[in-house]
Amino acid sequence: MSISIPTAFKTDIQLPYGHLGEVVEWCRNNCVDEWKFHEHHNTVETVNPEYTFYFENERDYVAFLIWKK
Repeated sequence: MSISIPTAFKTDIQLPYGHLGEVVEWCRNNCVDEWKFHEHHNTVETVNPEYTFYFENERDYVAFLIWKK
């Protein structure tokens, strides 16, 4: 994915261990533009790892925020 991270919409979320796959699947099925995520290195071994999700499209970003609530 060639997303422009400095101009992307972004949000930080914590997910229970093992739940990243369902979030990635949602993004694959629902986003119309580029997106990506980054796992925070200091949370790799925690129960609720933290991730930053980046979206190129504002519609995708808002839909993701609503879905995750």
